[in-house]
Amino acid sequence: MRVHTFLFEEGLWAAGGEYVDEAMRRAAFEGETRVTHRPGEWLNEGRMRIALDGGPVIIENRYRIVPFAAGADFTSWESHNPALGTLRGHFIVVGNAILSACASLDRRYNGMEFLLQETPDRYLNRGALFSPEGRISSWLVILEKKG
Repeated sequence: MRVHTFLFEEGLWAAGGEYVDEAMRRAAFEGETRVTHRPGEWLNEGRMRIALDGGPVIIENRYRIVPFAAGADFTSWESHNPALGTLRGHFIVVGNAILSACASLDRRYNGMEFLLQETPDRYLNRGALFSPEGRISSWLVILEKKG
């Protein structure tokens, strides 16, 4: 059985890939995310730089994750986004993938993503965020462990 390293182990991960906005404009982005474990809480803190025509856009995320209980394959998380408000979601481990779904507290926004483990130090991440009007964004990311 494959053991997940992302989220389950502390570490710094480099992220790079493609961001697609609501108008289907594509832009390269890069950044990093750090996973830390505290008693009763795991943190996943990331900073991404999107190379848009009008200049770079910075997106910062801070997920507060309830640690997986012994023998459990799912847990919950919460994140605050200045534009979207508080998002709440779940992670579930399904084989070599970690799946996630979320919604804003007001239910206006919802999203999904998955992390597919290729090696212990490399994951493919794909996801999308929606509003009632349609797509807000989607992304294709490669995460590689730095340390």
